[in-house]
Amino acid sequence: MSCGFSDGGYVKKMKSLVSLFLSFVIIGLGAYGGGLVTIPLIQHEIVSERNWLRLDELGQLFAIAQMTPGPIAINAATFVGYTVNGYCGSFIATSAVILPSILILFFFTPFLDRVKNNTYFVRFRHGLEIGVISLILFAVWSYGSVTIKSLLDLVIFIPAFAVLVITEGRLHPVLVIFGCGILGILIF
Repeated sequence: MSCGFSDGGYVKKMKSLVSLFLSFVIIGLGAYGGGLVTIPLIQHEIVSERNWLRLDELGQLFAIAQMTPGPIAINAATFVGYTVNGYCGSFIATSAVILPSILILFFFTPFLDRVKNNTYFVRFRHGLEIGVISLILFAVWSYGSVTIKSLLDLVIFIPAFAVLVITEGRLHPVLVIFGCGILGILIF
């Protein structure tokens, strides 16, 4: 795999790769709670801090990442890494986002049985879960502010959300998504 260092931009490309690595290690560290939690982390690192993508491009990235197999953080790392620094950037970013999980599994799993019922650990984990919920709600807020731009968008969103809440998830989400697509054809 060539990282393209032959053109004399060695220092610039190395800084770019280090930035990719650090950003995606941070995203990987904060990914406790799953894919939705990574959305605000990715937004902060990729859009706010590094300006590698705009917020509307990030929304498109999430849509594509959700359609492809694999976790959203890995898909985003692969895409952003490639965008920033080609195949080498893709490899670095993808490796960086999974590194924290691998290290945590390797170093902390042997001790988990000893502490899983510890009062402080249980309280700490509960606090983390509350933090995860705040990140998920922030992801909804920030992604919604990019997606819902007009009253017509709300005409689709509110009934779709209401159907999901009323059916308590018994209605398959794919039906809601395709229903919204059909409403989009009719309304827009």
